[in-house]
Amino acid sequence: MANPGDFAYTVKQQADIVRVIGDYVKLKKSGAQNFSGLCPFHQEKSPSFSVHATRQYFHCFGCGVSGDVFTFVQKIENITFPEAVRAVAQKLGIPLPKVVYSSPAEAKEAGQRGALIEMHERACVFFQEQLRRPEAAHAREYLASRGVKEEIIREFRLGFAPDSGFLLRDRLKGDFNEELQRASGLFSFKSETDAGTIYSKFRNRIMFPIANDTGKVIAFTGRTLSTDDKAGPKYLNSPETPIYSKSKVLYNLDRAKEAIRKLDYAIIVEGQMDCIAVYSAGFRNVIASSGTAFSEIQVRLLARFSKNIVVNFDPDTAGAAATDRSLGMLVEEEFVIKVMRLESGFDPDLFIRRNGAEAYGKALQ
Repeated sequence: MANPGDFAYTVKQQADIVRVIGDYVKLKKSGAQNFSGLCPFHQEKSPSFSVHATRQYFHCFGCGVSGDVFTFVQKIENITFPEAVRAVAQKLGIPLPKVVYSSPAEAKEAGQRGALIEMHERACVFFQEQLRRPEAAHAREYLASRGVKEEIIREFRLGFAPDSGFLLRDRLKGDFNEELQRASGLFSFKSETDAGTIYSKFRNRIMFPIANDTGKVIAFTGRTLSTDDKAGPKYLNSPETPIYSKSKVLYNLDRAKEAIRKLDYAIIVEGQMDCIAVYSAGFRNVIASSGTAFSEIQVRLLARFSKNIVVNFDPDTAGAAATDRSLGMLVEEEFVIKVMRLESGFDPDLFIRRNGAEAYGKALQ
């Protein structure tokens, strides 16, 4: 309950519940102050979900759920009350109050996380700039050969890490100290003390930014363009950092979550290129596990938006194993699951390039 003087009370007084819920539910006016729509919390064909503009209250006559604007956001996003207050405030453009930390250590940790997110945003811009340079012609040719169009390159903020150990470091070092550079996961280093040994982890690679579900860049995957065996793995991922844990993030969820909610199902693929191919073919509700089976945290994260899923992992042995491991977790969380296997044993990217978007859509049915 929001009380006068609380930030939550201030937000609630300024919030229009019809506008907020209207971002999630298609509402139609059904009276002087009433709006109705299909309830987002249970399956129904006739609208039983009602929103009252004056009382700033919602109620579903079908499943009985009801409450104020914070209750709605809490339930549909599966978040806590404080998180719901912040989410509504951000929707309304209301400045958040200054955070009071319980200790200097907590304040330092929060400051580090903010700086690391800003560092990743700067790195993303750097990689995007590098992709446009003459030296990156081979990177652009590679993307074109994979059917990735310019508008998708921009939307997914794809970039290129040049074959230099120091360009990114030198771009960032004026604003981010050595401690942050070492904590970022963007660099490798041979010594814990010698700043001269800090060099770029990603070199001569197509860069795929990884964002959290709010769209903040927190990590990268780099796909090598080198044929040299010494270049390292084909796909190189950011390590675990204070802002990134692979088991807690789903690639493309920041873009796909609204489509997942509206369509009430998600398509899950393995890798970034598969995800981009399916998205480019018009299926905006696609996410990727980034080459691994689902974790429990990822399953719960997805459940905030839908409990219906199409699993379309690669047809190889690793993909089959990942499918089997994922199914167990999805069943435990009571997901409705469809396993999609494409003809000819193709992965989603190759299938779409060979057969087209329409064929993929038919395979989904």
